[in-house]
Amino acid sequence: MNKQQGKELIDKVFTHSFERERYQDFLRNLLNEIEPGSRAGRRYVGQWIKAPFRALVNQYWCLGKYVDPDGEELDLLVVEVNSFTKLERARSALRNFAVSCLKEFGKDQSLIAFYAKDDGGADWRFSFVKIEYKSYKDKSGKIKPGKELTPARRYSYLVGKREKSHTAGRQLMPILLMDSVNPRLEEIEQAFSVETVTDEFFEQYKALFRNLSDHLQTHPWFQRADEIETEEQVSRFAKKLLGQIVFLYFLQKKGWLGAPESGKWKDGSKRFLRDLFDHAVESGVNYYSDVLCYLFYEALACERKGPVDSGYYERFDCRVPFLNGGLFEAGDYDWQNASLDIPDAFFHNQEKTKAGDTGTGILDVFDRYNFTIREDEPLDKEVAVDPEMLGKVFEKMLSDGERKGKGAFYTPREIVHYMCQESLVQYLDNRINAIPTGYEELGLSQISMFADSTPTGQIAMTIEHHGIRVPRKDIEKLIRKGYLFVQNDEVAMAALHRVEQGDQKTTKHTVELPNTVRIHARDIDAALADIKICDPAIGSGAFPVGMLHEIVAARQALAHHTGNTSSSYVLKRHAIAENLYGVDVDPSAIDIARLRLWLSLIVDEEDYGTIEPLPNLDYKIIQGDSLIGIDIDPLFNKKLLDAIEDKKKAFFDTTDHGIKERLGKEIDTLIHEITNGKKHFDFRVYFSEVWHLKDGFDVVIGNPPYFNIDIYGAGSPMQAYLKKNYSVYMDKSDILFYFFEKAVLISKGIVAFITSNAFLNAEKANKLRGYLINNNLVRRIINFENLMIFQEASITTAITLLYKSQQKARYLNLNASKYSDGELEKLMNIETNYIEASDWNADGFTLIDNHHKQIIDKIENGKSKLKQLYKIGSGMQTGCNDVFVFKKIPSGFPEYLLKKRMSGENINKYSFSENSEWILYVENVDLFEKLHESVRQYLLLNQDKLRKRADKKRRTTAKWWNFTFAMHKEYYGYDKIWCSYRANSNVFCFDDKGEHVGLTNTTVIFNTNNNILFKYLLALLNSEVLTFRYYFIGKKTGNNLLEYFENGVGRLPIALAERQVQEYISIFVDYVRFLSDKNKNNMMTYLIGVIDCLVYELYFPDELKAAGKELQPHIGNLAPLADDMPEEQKLAIIQREFNRLSDPSHLVRQRLDSLDEVNVVRTVRAALRR
Repeated sequence: MNKQQGKELIDKVFTHSFERERYQDFLRNLLNEIEPGSRAGRRYVGQWIKAPFRALVNQYWCLGKYVDPDGEELDLLVVEVNSFTKLERARSALRNFAVSCLKEFGKDQSLIAFYAKDDGGADWRFSFVKIEYKSYKDKSGKIKPGKELTPARRYSYLVGKREKSHTAGRQLMPILLMDSVNPRLEEIEQAFSVETVTDEFFEQYKALFRNLSDHLQTHPWFQRADEIETEEQVSRFAKKLLGQIVFLYFLQKKGWLGAPESGKWKDGSKRFLRDLFDHAVESGVNYYSDVLCYLFYEALACERKGPVDSGYYERFDCRVPFLNGGLFEAGDYDWQNASLDIPDAFFHNQEKTKAGDTGTGILDVFDRYNFTIREDEPLDKEVAVDPEMLGKVFEKMLSDGERKGKGAFYTPREIVHYMCQESLVQYLDNRINAIPTGYEELGLSQISMFADSTPTGQIAMTIEHHGIRVPRKDIEKLIRKGYLFVQNDEVAMAALHRVEQGDQKTTKHTVELPNTVRIHARDIDAALADIKICDPAIGSGAFPVGMLHEIVAARQALAHHTGNTSSSYVLKRHAIAENLYGVDVDPSAIDIARLRLWLSLIVDEEDYGTIEPLPNLDYKIIQGDSLIGIDIDPLFNKKLLDAIEDKKKAFFDTTDHGIKERLGKEIDTLIHEITNGKKHFDFRVYFSEVWHLKDGFDVVIGNPPYFNIDIYGAGSPMQAYLKKNYSVYMDKSDILFYFFEKAVLISKGIVAFITSNAFLNAEKANKLRGYLINNNLVRRIINFENLMIFQEASITTAITLLYKSQQKARYLNLNASKYSDGELEKLMNIETNYIEASDWNADGFTLIDNHHKQIIDKIENGKSKLKQLYKIGSGMQTGCNDVFVFKKIPSGFPEYLLKKRMSGENINKYSFSENSEWILYVENVDLFEKLHESVRQYLLLNQDKLRKRADKKRRTTAKWWNFTFAMHKEYYGYDKIWCSYRANSNVFCFDDKGEHVGLTNTTVIFNTNNNILFKYLLALLNSEVLTFRYYFIGKKTGNNLLEYFENGVGRLPIALAERQVQEYISIFVDYVRFLSDKNKNNMMTYLIGVIDCLVYELYFPDELKAAGKELQPHIGNLAPLADDMPEEQKLAIIQREFNRLSDPSHLVRQRLDSLDEVNVVRTVRAALRR
């Protein structure tokens, strides 16, 4: 099959109503070979369908099975459901039905076509369903597949005569073209990848944003005196316009746009925006200014009262819903007088894309994709553009500069899912079982964010002890799996009732929801309805939206036992009104977060007669800086705060523009009065009802930004504020430290953050760790050693759960760099994978099991730290490497001002190679006139660039021509040991030439200790033993890389051997350094092995002696190398010693070969191989 034939087949199958014969033909072309099997063509109906699914499934067929080249089997099914509504909404039930079929037929995966009887299969689902098994960690830490089933996963394409086939075509085409090779199951699964769609959509969305921004940048309406202000205005306008259009794509998916005046809301056009464009072209008007602006700021933004909520909009001669909420309010944009005509070509054109598609306009791109308004759950994903994708797009669209300043990175849904569920489990455990219930109101000595005083003292808790009413494991079952039980339990409860009534003797149906949950269902439901949750760095709203889904799913799982029959829409609106709060400094983030919450409501709005206006979220999701508070007295201001709360409730629901505007002004006036005119955000002012009801949030959850506070500048008001108001303040600390303290202070229960894992051991986090330990807050840490959760961030991360408890802290170390879909969440949810923490203190949170800890204790025992013995530092910080670093020496520069550059690229174990770069060595010159004339002229040419360096602007006394920071000048005449700032093992080199200077991507140790031979120290640093030790010190950055900075390197424990031992180890080091460029790899590798064994003997003398593996007594007399020896003589000496020590009969060789027999050596090497 060629590409054109494949396209025609996909169009024939996926852009038409479902037809079984046509679908079978597609499967034969996709899979090449289908085995009929004993069930092929069999139809299942009536009693052949299991009882829990009979109200859902009308009939189904087995078309056969496929066996891939590896022997993996795939069932091929077709399922007819009763109605399109059930096809759309009963996702969990359909997935459960697929699982029941797979279990019955002994398969783990299937391709299934789901279609609805009532619309003749007009729109249908092409799904890949896969059953997986729980993973667990064995004693060695390796991940193994278990035998226990987990809920299946379903990945689906939305297809049919009202859907697009672009995405399905792009991803299935490679398999269709494989005529001569049968596809493997992993290739079929990959064809259903949601991430591929996300990445493709993002790239095209980003291109649309850039093209639109470039055009708007030149428009007079956006011209500002300040270039940065213009850029920000353009960026927000372009983001909002694209967001508005995307929002309407979701709405037209529901049929809400363009319904005739007498029609129902669902009867609107599924291509409404394209219809409007075509009409604008025919009429000769501008699509943006003459059509979209009227749609946005009049039709959607203004309430039109009809006889029966007609929503009729005369200009377009159709129904358009009044949405409320603010998304389509013009605000400061005077759209009727702005004269902002965006050319129609930005919406539709005939340009060809690289993929060969026609059209690069906004409508062209969006029209190619399937849109679904359902936020995917981890177990059920549609290969389409969904609201969650908007969050990814928003945070991926930040430029590198914006990322650095805002530290915003999108949290993957699997992480959000786990953190939301874990927080709810803990909240319900606290609330229902009355274990520590919350923080007491902070006393005056503990005020931090609410006053300008440094906090002291510890955080008090109220602890009540009652019997356990609902065991934690039962709460976990409700939160993690409750939504899966709804359909089964309804059938089971009805059957049990019939047994109780005597209508039948027995039943095989059992209720899955635990009995304790059913007994206390009303209390649990009340607790969920009452929870207060805040994300202090909301970004695009991933966590509040995640919490919204979890709360509603749990309440629906309880509904049969509480009698609460509220619809999903009602439950969601209640959750948004009563449960969820959010703050972010970025206005665009607030726009997207609100939009996602609105979309979450729209998906469940099923009243086709009346569409409820969206709530106003202005005082729920707020732009502001979470870290800055205001000094207020809540008691003194109680009447004002009460008035604000009453007005906010009215504001949330009002749809009258005039009333909304009046209430907004009144609320803002009251806030202005309370804060004495200060414009800073403050939790106790803006969210005062939380403190009136609960003295703080039940859960604070989120992904705080990632950047160092140095970005503010050393003398900035923000740094001064942080220093004055936060007890965890330290120089050069990360902004996330302050989010931790702030979260604790505004919470009465649980804090759940995903952050960089640097705080676990970084010296700059000593106060933060002390704060958390002293207040007994840390309960759980999940450390992702090598997994890049945030691909764009190039950092490794950790999930931290804080709450007051008598339980001991536990942790989970996940060291793989990749996990299959769903595997990560399974590992995090298995309690036996966690290890109880010990010896955590302000100096570090060491995430290590007891076995490895015992080894580290032996390595550390009685040893001095490297930083206690030697001067250690980082390389020079120029602040502008492109001015101070050269590939070749500039003409006329004096040699005394030039140094060779030492960098990670030329640092090897024991030695280094020459680098071709040079550094202009202007470390700390007090007078510019002292510099050579050629250098002065060169620096003057770059003066503007040098003056603009961030650190120069904040250090006003510094000379503009010098390096940003002068470092270690008095030590550069010493011999040195260098290491790169990143490596996957210890790589240290010796430098006795005095010609090299490193920059900030190097760490340097100066030979300032005459009592220890420097080459002996080099051997220790390069050894397996200290590499193992550093593995538990250094910060992991992904891809098995460690960061080697002076603070971490300085913590290495140094064994002080007798002088004789130091001398012969130093001789071995000379041998290795000489061989490093002589192409004698076998000799060099063997001699490094000897050094490693000698170092093992220094750190584990008892273990090696007990195993009979000592080397020191058997080394013999080593011939040293002299500097004045000819190279031939040196090589001959090394060759002779190598021959002697590597002879198979020599004890050194024998013990070296069998060194792995020593348990401690075997354990260390196994850890290093990971």
